[in-house]
Formats: sequence, C-alpha cells, structure tokens
Amino acid sequence: MAAPITKTCRISANSKNSTILNRHFPPGGAQLMRSLARRSVFRLAAAGAAAFCFATQPAAADQAVEDYVQGILDEAAPILAGADHQTMLDNIEALVDEYVDMRRIGRFVLGQYARRMSEEQEAEYYPLFHRYAKKIYRNTLSDYAGESLVVTGSVDRSERDIIVNSKIKNPEPGSSYANTVIHWRVYRSRDGDLSIVDAGADNVWLAIEQRSQFTSIIANNGGGEKGVDALIAEIKTRLEG
Repeated sequence: MAAPITKTCRISANSKNSTILNRHFPPGGAQLMRSLARRSVFRLAAAGAAAFCFATQPAAADQAVEDYVQGILDEAAPILAGADHQTMLDNIEALVDEYVDMRRIGRFVLGQYARRMSEEQEAEYYPLFHRYAKKIYRNTLSDYAGESLVVTGSVDRSERDIIVNSKIKNPEPGSSYANTVIHWRVYRSRDGDLSIVDAGADNVWLAIEQRSQFTSIIANNGGGEKGVDALIAEIKTRLEG
C-alpha cells in the first residue's frame, strides 16, 4: 500500500461531504444536521475534536488492518454495482451488520450520558440506534453506487484505534468524488478482533456528528434519564419518517 498520508484535523461545515452526510440522514435529521453545520461542528473543533481526527505525526501503516478494510471494500464492490437499487440497499445493510460494531458506536455517541441510562432505557435504545445508524450507513454508502474503493494507507492512533484511508478506484473524468478521501475507523479488541467503529469522508465523521446531535438533544431536555427519554423519542420519530 502507499505510505500513509497524515493530515491536520479539519472539520468544515462547508465541505461537500458534510452536505452528502446531511442529505442521507433519515427524515427529521436533516434539519438538525444543517443546524449543526452552523453551530456544533465548530464547537466540536474548539472543544478538542482534533482528538478524533488524523494524527499530525507520522505513524506506521498497519497492513493487517488495511487488508481487513480492503476485504470489506472488495466485498462491497459488486453490491455497489448492483442494478436494482433496493437490493443494493438491502445488501449494504447486511454488510454493515456484519462488520460495524453498532453497540460500541451507540455507546460512543451518547458521550457522558451512556452511564446515566437505566436498564430499561438501554434495552430500548440500543436496538433503535442499530436500526437508525444502519439506515445512515446504508444511505451514505449508496452514494458511491457503481464505484470501487481501494485502500491507500493507514494511521495507527493507538494499538486499538486505527484510521484507514481509501479512495475511488479509477474514477471517471470529472467525477465529484475523484479526490475524496474516504476514512474507516477500525477498533482492535484485546483478542485481536477487528470491527468498523466509524466512517467518514474528508474528515467529516458519522459518529462524531451523531454524538454532537445526541448529546445536544439529551442536554436540551434536562439531561439524565429524562434527556435520554427525549432522545429515544426523537430516534423513533426519525425512523418513522
């Protein structure tokens, strides 16, 4: 693989990829995403969102993790090339179910409030979040229909936290995605198992955007269990839309 390219953290509300992610959030989420683009993204940057972005110091590539992600991308290629749109969406969902750790992401996006849920709330929240996040991943990945992705390098943020970069393989001349860097955040468990825990494009990350939304909803509704109830209600509304 090519040597990893490290970048300074950049979160831009004007990024074309921020627009892509906004468009693919389920009904009820787009308005909140537009609001976040004006407020929360820059608040995240000021509060230290750089901790979630690329390291600015050179780091060794992780070949095993690169191979893991490339295997997923190779599996996704015929799915994205499918002629029937609904079949493609269904197959993307199956791929997400297999490789994305929704439980870990679901806890991450709650921030400090993950420790404040009751057992009853946990039992309701995690299945709802799984459905909601899967829909977001499905709709976002479908934007690359007909394309093949290839891994270009990786950065080890820690032993368990690896960023893998990819891009469109042989993009058509004039393609709006020709220079897009598509990222995959991989978690390595103590047993060495790998899973995807976030995805993004040009430093706009799905889970980070979701965390900003979710914690704002909880905080604006009193925090604690009351705020979590409001979040659960909001997720149900978005799924019904």
